[in-house]
Amino acid sequence: MKFRYRVRDIYGRLQAGTLEADDRTAVISSFLAQNYYILCLKEIRPSILEKNIDLGLKKVSLRELIILTRQLHTVLASGLSFITAFNVLADQTENKKLKETLINIRENIEEGIPLWQALARHPNIFPPLYVNMVRAGETGGILDSVLERLVMHLEREKEIGSKIKNASIYPSIVVCFALLAVLFILAFIIPAFTGMFHTMGLTLPLPTRILLAGGTFIKKKWFIVFILTLAVTAALKALGKTGQGRHLFDDLYLKIPAVGKVITKMAVARFARTMGTLINSGIPLIQALEIAEGVINNTAISDTIRQIRVGITKGDSLTVLLQKTRVFEPMVIHMIAVGEETGRLDEMFIRISDCLERETMYAVESVAAVLEPLLILIVALIVGSVVIATLLPVFELVNAL
Repeated sequence: MKFRYRVRDIYGRLQAGTLEADDRTAVISSFLAQNYYILCLKEIRPSILEKNIDLGLKKVSLRELIILTRQLHTVLASGLSFITAFNVLADQTENKKLKETLINIRENIEEGIPLWQALARHPNIFPPLYVNMVRAGETGGILDSVLERLVMHLEREKEIGSKIKNASIYPSIVVCFALLAVLFILAFIIPAFTGMFHTMGLTLPLPTRILLAGGTFIKKKWFIVFILTLAVTAALKALGKTGQGRHLFDDLYLKIPAVGKVITKMAVARFARTMGTLINSGIPLIQALEIAEGVINNTAISDTIRQIRVGITKGDSLTVLLQKTRVFEPMVIHMIAVGEETGRLDEMFIRISDCLERETMYAVESVAAVLEPLLILIVALIVGSVVIATLLPVFELVNAL
């Protein structure tokens, strides 16, 4: 999606232009994180030709962003200018969308726009965390070290995401194959007994009649089942995109036994690593909290962080505010208190994230270890019930003969 914007910075200077983002919320979050006042923000509706062109452009993955950041760190460390560096990066990348973005950033730099502002015009690729760290690096003259920290942060995010994704593959495959097996029995195996029993004047057992009715409905009215499934899915997605709906779903996720604890640990670990990285890069505490609030995927937890940020602006202690929440464990609060007292808050946040990320991996492995046999047991009960209902007519037939 493209947006036309007009903003004013804290010094009263006006800026205008266009940028691309996934949605309007991403644009607003990006500008607010950079302390801009939004004067005008309008979506630019693409033409049919532009839509067809966009279909050929791949999205930029986290892996590609990591490679880009590492390459940018390397070319800048070798002494090349920003313009030359982005020319080199644009020539090397194969992703058309990323190539166009790098060329656009180079053109912005040629116009005298700082690197962080050029990156901020592409919030669908460079999140607020990325932009603000580059901003701190440019301002403090430590862009090389900031980019190195960014690579470490993004690689850690990718590692955690990959482990969680791998842990969910096996349960997903088991559930899919179980559903396919049940649907096949309902649609093809059960109906085969109907004609035989009608010919012999026998009555099908009740469980078989229920399954037969379900199989007949699926076979004859499959399009209704398909449409209803799509409608329910679309309704849930639409509800999840609303503020209240997403908050409702996120709150329910946290209340799921075992899973809720894993989600909380992941969110707090991500919060701690983001805070440690930002504070270490020179970002003030309140601004770091605002950025960290935006990187948390769970709105129930991000609302808690927002309340903490508001409390700090009123002069309250970070440790005291954390103690009033139910999100942060006593160990986390104690380590943050030590960091506040010793002036090493960034180091403590990094240690907290390392500890919680390890605990998250153990928790994910434990949940997967429990979930796999539990899923197998549930699938066995479902498929076994269907098979028994399928074999009951055979037993009735043998008795009749």
